[in-house]
Amino acid sequence: MTTLKNWLLIGFGAGFILLMLGWSILFHYKGAEIPKTVMTNGDDGFAAAPFSPSSQIPFGTDRDGYHMFYKVLDGAVYTLGAAIAISVVAFLLAFLVGVLMGFWKPAVRRYSDKVLMGFYFIPQSIIAYNVLYPLLWETEDGFTTTLNERIIWTILVLAFIMLPTTAILISNETKEILGKEFIAGARVLGGSRFFLFWKHVLPHLKGRLFILFPKLVIQALLIIAHLGFFTIYFGGTDVCYDLYGCDPPKPFIQEWASIMGTNYSEIYNAWWIFMTPMLFFSLAIIALTATTKGLEGLLDPSVKPQKKKAVSSHHQASSSVTPESFQRVGKEVSS
Repeated sequence: MTTLKNWLLIGFGAGFILLMLGWSILFHYKGAEIPKTVMTNGDDGFAAAPFSPSSQIPFGTDRDGYHMFYKVLDGAVYTLGAAIAISVVAFLLAFLVGVLMGFWKPAVRRYSDKVLMGFYFIPQSIIAYNVLYPLLWETEDGFTTTLNERIIWTILVLAFIMLPTTAILISNETKEILGKEFIAGARVLGGSRFFLFWKHVLPHLKGRLFILFPKLVIQALLIIAHLGFFTIYFGGTDVCYDLYGCDPPKPFIQEWASIMGTNYSEIYNAWWIFMTPMLFFSLAIIALTATTKGLEGLLDPSVKPQKKKAVSSHHQASSSVTPESFQRVGKEVSS
């Protein structure tokens, strides 16, 4: 039952992420045209956007009349795709660095841990804001990079920002495995470092790496969300410098954190414009958390329930004590 529950958690979590990604990719393949409803003529007369959620428009529209669900669907590939891409790059780099750190001598590792531990106490969103501001904030002369270049550079920068803390986690896991008795035995028998890694460390480490990856995706999503509220939007912030009046800074793409960052003031007026991307963002976090819990239940031996030993009926019968269980021994005494 517990195994089934873990598989259900993984199925729900991975299923939601894959559904949103696949649907968004198909939406872009068909042109990514977001439906627009500017005015309606109903029983109450003419009405103009924004429209609240209804049976005709389940998630409502923004102030320009664009349907919110299709805006979220348009941005799913950028939000989830970017978070997964950042996590893959950070994971691969951290795996190389972390495993190497695990094999380092204690004196060297002690100094490297002290340097990298500093990143635990510095908010990664603050680092990302300062590093990415020159890249993503449009100047009066415009951008010197294309949208694709900005996306690639953002993915690489965020991956490097997540690298130190992830490398420390993998290093600690590697160090713990290298402290096992069977590793000492393999070393006594002359096993090289590569042999120890390939034959002993990697088989024990890979389960924990599977659990680590969804957590990295959550971490990447949270950094992107924080940047969105700092008006540093994924793909670049479109800034107007017209002296005769401008709209607020806006994103170039419909990434979820960017939609929330642009419309957080709408929560007091047209709440659905802010809450629709927030709803799907929260569902993505819940789905990734469910996937992590399911993987922990399947792959981490420390959380597996111990199987109850079946007690056979024969054992129950033999353990019960009845008068027939006793037999007289020795000679009977005649009266």
